[in-house]
Amino acid sequence: MLTKSMRVINNELYVGKHKVSELAEAFSTPLYVYDEVHLRNKLDIFKNHFKSNKYKCETVYASKAFLAPYVCNIIKEYDMGIDSVSLGDLYLLEKTRFPMNKIVMHGNNKSIEELKYAVNHDIGLLVLDSLEETIELDELTYELGKDVNLLLRVNPGIEAHTHEYIKTSLLSSKFGESIFDDKKIEHIIDKCNDNPHMNLLGFHAHIGSNISNPESFVDEARTMMNFVHEVKEKYGFHTKVLNLGGGFGIKYLDNDPQINLELMLKMITDTVDQLSDEMNIKLDKLMIEPGRSIVGDAGFTVYKVGGTKLTYGGKKYVFVDGGMTDNIRPALYKAKYSAKIANKYNVGESSLCDVVGKCCESGDIIATDIILTDAARDDYLVTFATGAYGYSMASNYNGALKSSVVFVREGEVNMAIRKESLDDLVKTAVFENQKYFDAHCDVLYDLYKKKEAGVENRFTDFHVPQLLRSDVSKALWTIYSPDEFDLIEACKTALNEIDMSKLPDFEVILGLEGLRNLKKVEDIDILYNMGFRHAMLTWNEENQYATGAKADATHGLKDEGIKLLKRMQELDMIIDLAHLNEKSFYEALKVVNKNIVYSHGNIKALCDHPRNVTDDQMRALKAVDGVLGLTLANNFVSSNKEEQTLDNFIEHLKYAINIMGIDNVCFGFDFMDYLSEFPNSNLDELASADMVNNLTVKLRQAGFTDQEINKICMDNFYKRFKNKITLRG
Repeated sequence: MLTKSMRVINNELYVGKHKVSELAEAFSTPLYVYDEVHLRNKLDIFKNHFKSNKYKCETVYASKAFLAPYVCNIIKEYDMGIDSVSLGDLYLLEKTRFPMNKIVMHGNNKSIEELKYAVNHDIGLLVLDSLEETIELDELTYELGKDVNLLLRVNPGIEAHTHEYIKTSLLSSKFGESIFDDKKIEHIIDKCNDNPHMNLLGFHAHIGSNISNPESFVDEARTMMNFVHEVKEKYGFHTKVLNLGGGFGIKYLDNDPQINLELMLKMITDTVDQLSDEMNIKLDKLMIEPGRSIVGDAGFTVYKVGGTKLTYGGKKYVFVDGGMTDNIRPALYKAKYSAKIANKYNVGESSLCDVVGKCCESGDIIATDIILTDAARDDYLVTFATGAYGYSMASNYNGALKSSVVFVREGEVNMAIRKESLDDLVKTAVFENQKYFDAHCDVLYDLYKKKEAGVENRFTDFHVPQLLRSDVSKALWTIYSPDEFDLIEACKTALNEIDMSKLPDFEVILGLEGLRNLKKVEDIDILYNMGFRHAMLTWNEENQYATGAKADATHGLKDEGIKLLKRMQELDMIIDLAHLNEKSFYEALKVVNKNIVYSHGNIKALCDHPRNVTDDQMRALKAVDGVLGLTLANNFVSSNKEEQTLDNFIEHLKYAINIMGIDNVCFGFDFMDYLSEFPNSNLDELASADMVNNLTVKLRQAGFTDQEINKICMDNFYKRFKNKITLRG
């Protein structure tokens, strides 16, 4: 079971010039090791023995066996293709800069996202799995206006004499369409013929995995060539490409049959050559897709022994520091493996034992009923022929960390995949819901108006329960001035209604949305002493201080407004430029240059609303390290009711980030569900504070990282202005 460059010296197992035990100590265990000399020898066999004078022969590596950039680069060096079965595979191959025209995309039940990615990235071949998928792709290619080369996977109904779970061509298989289903085959061919974007080149079949009998492949070749001939006779379809899939076996145990890969390949091509002549079939290309037979017996796994146990019932166990998390095949298929103690290869007594892992499962078995040199704690145990479906099927079950993968080529050792860290293990975990700072919330105005209307306990009965249900944990609460009232008295009324003990850990900055009711500049000090640390000069009106967004565009900042801004800056208050018209906005920035925010507004380029900001306004905010708060008002997101969606709101966010950067945007939600004098005009998907988790989900779906999400939702505003907090729960 030794690989090409393995040898035993003084009872120590070596691969290339390296002791296996020293590799284990250097990279920690469990450790996947590949003998690159062995792997390249296998590739040489396919390159030199899969040949024909009648058509091109192409070997496509079945990446599900093991996929990593290091392997991709070796396959590229041999000018072979790679198959993929998922969006993740395609993405890794693209990131590796593997030639996209050398990729074959497989899989049943492909998602629309996967199909789009494959078509848009001009992959070499897309393998259709069903009539339904053909219909989906027909619509998609017209939508994208892109051409795609296709094979149709068919099911030849051949018994491959392998494990039940890895038979893929029985008539009950989930893969492909049966070669006996004439109606579906004809429908698919017609659908492709009618669509100029869909170039059906031929057919694909795969009969199973780990097949040791070459006659199974000969049967497949005969069956598929007969099918190709029938399709030509029935439908006039000339097959250019025939893909016979993979499934070439390897030796796992000493008593397994020796597989003559060279003979297998010759028998396949001889069969296809002969039938090509007999049936007058002119193929352009014959393809196969080996995976296991390239990497399977080139790889092995090294474990550290933790100890042994002899049970009362007489069963001996050898415990290792891995298990089903790094090799699920014994549990999944009852796969058998051979093993040896690497640091005392042929030394000492031997006994019958099972090698088992540390997972909390009775099925956590690496090898059963094997004769093994008596192992001791800290010995190193090697399991052979784990290069296929070991790492690729590994999991984090029981909190296991996925292992390192190294390639050895004589004296060289190259790391292909590093061992996961504890931080890697939890990088996608959500330990708690994302918390939000709402940079604009009209709670104070609601409390004032409800109290004036005779409503008691508004804070306790409405706002507290809603916020306790919400992921908003900090906010800027404002009182705004759409009409005439005594501002200072109104603020006192609102503050008297608040009992922060009912909102544990909640933090509040007190703010003023518009100062039309501020009688004189000096009164800002009174409000400051009451705890207010934020103000904007106007609502939408023109007043004695400045001109609002819906007032005369030619009017701007007033002399009293200049005095007020300077005093606010002296007090180190947050200066909010929201609601100002553009003239007042720019004139204000000539007077003040710190603690600047635009608390609630969206992007004018995406929705031409007077309260939204231009690209130049965003650049001006960025220049003073200001923060833009995106808001949920429907008509700020779009003037088209059908486009007033959370998805379009995210587009406003992306646009703002593109200009201002990730550190200068936040959210000023401006929820209106509790303002009875205004109809609720927020997005339906985010109509109130207790729905903000919908936004967290959408941000993750949009591709934002947890770090970016936390910046936007909390840190960008809070870290700048946490010294302005007045109320704490």
